[in-house]
Amino acid sequence: MKKQIFKTSLFLFITLLMFNFTSCNKDKTSNATISWHGEYEVDGCGFFITLDNHEYKPENESIIGDEFKNGSQSVIIEYKITNKIVESACGDLPESTKTDGIKIISIEKE
Repeated sequence: MKKQIFKTSLFLFITLLMFNFTSCNKDKTSNATISWHGEYEVDGCGFFITLDNHEYKPENESIIGDEFKNGSQSVIIEYKITNKIVESACGDLPESTKTDGIKIISIEKE
C-alpha cells in the first residue's frame, strides 16, 4: 500500500513539475510601447519596452530595427520575461541603470 501511494505521489509531482516548466517558458504576444532614448555612443539609453505599465530593457536590442528609433510608438511584441536585471550606462549618470529584462522574439508596428 505504501509503495502505491509513493508511486502515485511521485507521478503527480513529476507531472506538475513538467507542467510548470512548459507553461513558464512559453513566448507571449502582447501590445506594448517601445521608447527610443538615443544611441549609447552619444550618451543615450537605447530602447525600453513598456508592457502592462512596467518598463523593461530588451536584452537583445540589436534585433530591433532602425524604424523604431523615433520617440515612442505602439507595437505588438512576442517576448519572454527573463527574470534578469539588465544594466545599462546611460548618459552621464554616476551609476548604471538597472531595469527588468525582456527578450524580444519579434516586434512589429501596431
